[in-house]
Amino acid sequence: MPFTALLLNASVAFTGFYLISKLYHSDRFGSFRFRGFLIGLMTGGLGLFLMMNAVQANEEVRVDLRYLPLVLLAFYGARFPLLIATVIIASTRFLFGLTDQAVVAFIATFVIGVGMWWIHRHVHRLLLQSMLLHVWALVITSISILINLGWNTAYVEIVLTFWVVGLLVGTLASLLAIDLEQMTRRSKEYKHSAERDHLTGLFNRRMWEERTTSLVSERRAYNVLALDIDHFKHVNDTYGHPNGDLVLKRFAELLKVETRAHDVVARIGGEEFVILIYDLSPEKVVKVAERIRERIAVEAFVLSDGTSIRISTSIGIAHGSALPVESMSSIADSALYEAKDKGRNRTVVRRANAHMLVPN
Repeated sequence: MPFTALLLNASVAFTGFYLISKLYHSDRFGSFRFRGFLIGLMTGGLGLFLMMNAVQANEEVRVDLRYLPLVLLAFYGARFPLLIATVIIASTRFLFGLTDQAVVAFIATFVIGVGMWWIHRHVHRLLLQSMLLHVWALVITSISILINLGWNTAYVEIVLTFWVVGLLVGTLASLLAIDLEQMTRRSKEYKHSAERDHLTGLFNRRMWEERTTSLVSERRAYNVLALDIDHFKHVNDTYGHPNGDLVLKRFAELLKVETRAHDVVARIGGEEFVILIYDLSPEKVVKVAERIRERIAVEAFVLSDGTSIRISTSIGIAHGSALPVESMSSIADSALYEAKDKGRNRTVVRRANAHMLVPN
């Protein structure tokens, strides 16, 4: 009976492993703190469920695999969710009686949680780390059972069964956790590769089009900035394409530094970049563009041999609302060409609506 009950614990824990792992890697939550709190609650609830299906060694001593959900959080290094889950699992043990055995289990759960965090911080080989997390939990749980049950035949039978099931489950859980981690990592790499420009790490043209498809329906004021590097062909011809790539990378980094996190920055061609900025008036967006232009102008772009060069950028801005991005991009391109015709290293803005284009 103990063996069967512990295997049931393990089966439920595996299901919880998968769900918690999916939630941990989800990007559907804007708040990292909220997601961590939710993961902690789910993990604590899973631990409580495992306790409710525990092996009843006697009237007061319960044996289960409540530590398994904590292993996953420790493996991911999720400190805040681990703390929440540890508190929930430790505290809810008292729902089954306010006894000395419950106090021992309460303390043991916190010892397990702290030890798991230490192991995560100091052991970096994934398989070894995961197995040590399980062994640590088995050791502390065995000690707590010994304190509660004493050394007798029942203790030996339960602990032997607990270790056999625990090591079996620990091995499978370790492989599952590592597989989930690697699968998620590969998925993110594929997604990043499909969405990002390989050289600069900015959004590519496909993602630019995808992120701007809803601009007409949103009916918000927005700005499209079209930028390119002045005389970039001269940079490539003079210093070589590898150095040109270095200039492009640093240029992209500066664009990210000088824009907000929710602005959309993309590279759509060789030295052609675009930025989508919501909810700024023409006057304010010009200030943003000028800040970018001035930052580029004073930056020392370091080449592969250690020398540095200066470059400049021209910027065209289209300001409007309820217009397709294609129209706004065309207007921004026209403003960019005007900036180049006027001598480069300058910003030109144009207001636009569905019926007319008015130069600023």
